[in-house]
Parts: sequence; structure tokens; C-alpha cells
Amino acid sequence: MRGPKTAVAALALLALTSGCSPLGRQETVNVTAVTANYTETYVDYTFYDINGRSLGLGGSANPFSKGGTGGVECCTQLPGYGKTVRVAWDEETGGSNDSETAHYARDVVVTGSRPVPGDSYNYVITRFFPGQQIEVELVSEAKGSGRSLRLDQLFYGRRVMRHLGE
Repeated sequence: MRGPKTAVAALALLALTSGCSPLGRQETVNVTAVTANYTETYVDYTFYDINGRSLGLGGSANPFSKGGTGGVECCTQLPGYGKTVRVAWDEETGGSNDSETAHYARDVVVTGSRPVPGDSYNYVITRFFPGQQIEVELVSEAKGSGRSLRLDQLFYGRRVMRHLGE
């Protein structure tokens, strides 16, 4: 009877060490959303899955010349590293008139890295660049390890321009 018990124990151990997903591949990650805006428009955005269902997460940010960041939105499950999300956003030039608002949507592959195992902070950074360019990056840092170098300087109050893909 040792065989079946060993097999069940091995399967249980595999499920625990793989994050309860097939072969350790995480389909979703619990994240906090932050935004870095390298344009001179206000942005307001929402995440959707590729079928158009809202994922219940989004954010907004000031123009680069006014700090380039917005608030922090916490927390929800978002498709993880290597998965595709749809980002729909509005760009506003600062007027109160609807004709000054442009609407966009893009399907974007989440870049970055897989979440750090154990107790960690997971951020999804949505970066807006001129020409309606956008990137979504998953950044994970172990609690107590110090801040990740992937977090934009804008989050520390320094207006340092970043470019798509950096």
C-alpha cells in the first residue's frame, strides 16, 4: 500500500510547490497597480482581459511635467508574466471639453518577471509613452529586500525620462 500513499503525497507536494497552477505557471498574480506617464497628457485607464471583460483594476496619472504619476490601486488578480491584457485609456489635454479627450485601446503582453516566491510585493507598472505607446510590466520584490531597480524614478519624485523597452 505504500505506492498509492506515496503518489498522493507527491501530487500534494507538487501542487504546493507549483503555486496551485500547472507546472508552476501562474495564470494570475495578485498585484498593486502603479502608473508612470511619460507624455504631456493626463491618462485614465482600465485593464480588461482579451475578451473585453473588466479585470477591476486601472489607474490614472498626471502629465510628465506635473510629476508623471498617479495614485496606487490595490489589489486584484491580473494575468501574469507573458500573458496578454487589454488596456483601454483616455488621454486628456487638461480641458473640460469632451473633444479634448482621445480614447485608445491596445492588447499588451505583460513583461517583467515571475513573482518572487514567498512573502513579496507584486506591482504592475503601466507606462505611457508619446505616440500612444504603452507597456505593462510585472515587478516583484521580496519583503525586506529593498526596492526593485525596475521601479521608475518618477515614483521617488525624480523626473527622469524613460523610453519604451528600457
